[in-house]
Amino acid sequence: MTCGTLFQGSCQSRSLFNISLYENNVIPGRGLPYGFVASTDPTHPAVAFVAPGPSNSVRLYVGTDDVPWSQVLYYIRKYTCGVSSRYLSGDDIFQIQRPDPLEHHGPFAHLSMEAARSSDFLVTYVTGFSVAGYSYFLTTQPAVYPADGSTSTVSKLSQICQQDPFFDSYVEMRISCQSDSKNYSLVQAATLLHPGVILASRLGLPLTEHLLVAAFYGEPDSALCVYRLSDIRRRFTDNIQACYNSFSLLVGRQFRGSKRCTQNSQVR
Repeated sequence: MTCGTLFQGSCQSRSLFNISLYENNVIPGRGLPYGFVASTDPTHPAVAFVAPGPSNSVRLYVGTDDVPWSQVLYYIRKYTCGVSSRYLSGDDIFQIQRPDPLEHHGPFAHLSMEAARSSDFLVTYVTGFSVAGYSYFLTTQPAVYPADGSTSTVSKLSQICQQDPFFDSYVEMRISCQSDSKNYSLVQAATLLHPGVILASRLGLPLTEHLLVAAFYGEPDSALCVYRLSDIRRRFTDNIQACYNSFSLLVGRQFRGSKRCTQNSQVR
């Protein structure tokens, strides 16, 4: 697969015997935004990885932040303003599942037109990975929405259940790297791994534990932090439960179709 800013951010699948040959070259037609994958601006990177999807499928998960400067351009390219899950085979390769025309539900979490067109709300996708039934993206972005020129930039980790066909499970939270005297807030790179014998012994972890190892920048120096995936999952669960325990917390204001939390004591 090759994806990039060429042809408005579309993708090609290529022959493994001769990668100069296209097997599929998907260039969306006028008014059909589903095949646009990456931003058209090289300064707005895209992150993509292959991972399981609903019903034992295999999908391409993509995170990128396009900047559509007009309303018309937003409706053409809105699925490149956030996270999406895309087909990897068949006639719909690299496209998303067509959203419900009334509810606008689908395998995506894209920004609202106001957030996507805001020059002060820019999301930089750093990396992504798949583990234990979930897909994750690491980003840097303004701390709050709406944002202005004075809004601080933070790092966030997002999580999507791979069996969720409509991304109702999409959730994100801040992630930082804290020393005794300093907060390193901007993630630069990360990888997922299992600890070796020595590291597992020092941290008191089983060898099967997944660790997220991330490098953060905090002027003028950097730091490396290690997180247990079990701790990350637990914090996500706590945050979701807190949302269902609230009547008034407004979440996801930057996304199209954001909602207030609704109290529901039965959700666990």
